[in-house]
Amino acid sequence: MSAVTFMPPTRFARVEKTLARGAVPRSRNISFLDLQNVQTLIALTPINLYEESQKDINKDVIEFIEKRGIKYMHVPSDSSVKDKGKNREIPITHEQVIMILEVILKKDSGNVYIYCWNGGQITSLVIACLRKIQMWSSVSIFDEFVCFSESANHNDRVFVDNFIPKMVLPLKDDRVDWLWKGLNENVIINHPLLKNIQFVQS
Repeated sequence: MSAVTFMPPTRFARVEKTLARGAVPRSRNISFLDLQNVQTLIALTPINLYEESQKDINKDVIEFIEKRGIKYMHVPSDSSVKDKGKNREIPITHEQVIMILEVILKKDSGNVYIYCWNGGQITSLVIACLRKIQMWSSVSIFDEFVCFSESANHNDRVFVDNFIPKMVLPLKDDRVDWLWKGLNENVIINHPLLKNIQFVQS
């Protein structure tokens, strides 16, 4: 019987109990992701995993997704933006971030793995916006950001600072329990920093 090797994707990290992040999963990462009981994959990449040009490259990952009944969500990032040095631009929009967070924060999404090509800037932007909703300080948000993206330039900081969570989230029973752990539901619903969030019964 051959041994199974559990190799995490590049820059894999646990963000919260039901949320992990990292780079594009490869064939060698499948056993590890299976061990994590991943139920939703969110791809922040220019090209969809299922595009004809990608199907052969990603056949093992596609087989894993279909065999395990994993939900796959592709959010196309802009591959035309400059991605080097201090002038690195933003390849994702606030509207896309809101759509992603609405999925992550629903309990029925299960264990989510969110990734971009290298697990760096794009994923970091989404997580930074999540942390803003969690009412982290700006210092803490960008301390975490640079752990995965080497640096946070002016454009990155402006993107996160200007993020307004005009989003729809379910009430407590249908929302992940780690988002505002320890806060009373009435405090959450009426908090001025969260005034743009609409809470609805699922």
